[in-house]
Amino acid sequence: MKARYASVKAGFGGEQQLDRIFESYSFPMKHLVLYDLSLTSSTHFQMDTLFITPSYAIIFEVKNMAGKLKVINNPPQLIRTLDNGEVKGFNSPITQVQSNCELLRDWFQARDVYLPIYGAIVLAYSTQRIELFDTEIPFLFPKAVPTYIRNLPADTPLLDDASFKRLGHELVASHREFIPPPISFTYPDIQNKIITGVACPSCGLFGMKKYMKGWHCTACDGTSPDAHKKAIRDWFLLFGGAMKNKDCREFLHIDRQQTANRILNSMNLQTEGANRNRSYSMNLRLKCEKRT
Repeated sequence: MKARYASVKAGFGGEQQLDRIFESYSFPMKHLVLYDLSLTSSTHFQMDTLFITPSYAIIFEVKNMAGKLKVINNPPQLIRTLDNGEVKGFNSPITQVQSNCELLRDWFQARDVYLPIYGAIVLAYSTQRIELFDTEIPFLFPKAVPTYIRNLPADTPLLDDASFKRLGHELVASHREFIPPPISFTYPDIQNKIITGVACPSCGLFGMKKYMKGWHCTACDGTSPDAHKKAIRDWFLLFGGAMKNKDCREFLHIDRQQTANRILNSMNLQTEGANRNRSYSMNLRLKCEKRT
């Protein structure tokens, strides 16, 4: 297992790319964004990102995979070919989105909600290479998502303000969080194979350097004020438990205790102990954003 997440949570970095779009873009319509929402209809299902308005809902499935990707229709499958020639098959993201749309439609109808539901695949980075057959499910890069949303028909709201607010509350209340066990528990032999460091949100490569105002990528010259947030979450998904200052410094490749303290104290982590005995833990819960 060479990648930080292997196949367990490789998409988190990609989801973060989409999160940034929603955090930085202002939509004119009332809307609610739910991340990693897990619901139960005829079966349990999980959506990477649900964007919902009084007129429609959109399920975004995010893919962040290295290599050349090919989506075939018969049988429905995603085939990945790495640069070293290794070929591996995965479940089709199209089938996954279509299934989630059907399950969400059933969940809505059980509550007398009849919103149109759309689905889209988001490729986390524009450097990803993909070959597709002709499909009605759109494949988008994150920066194309706002235009896609704005082009959907939204002239007539199907839910009034009270109904929309009630639906939002019920979605959050119905969430059944799934937190996978720490990856190192499931794969104890990966300790010396984990890629540490901070990944660049622009090019995806590890090894960003800390500077006063944030992080700098020596590979693409990109910068980020908060690229460490993904790395910190990675650590908790990998190892679970509590993080200490030393763990942070080793994982992020930083030298100064004061720098690690500032990073950890800025992230709203749960703390225990004081001074050198202080430890930090993260609540990996549903993220919700609402804008009007």
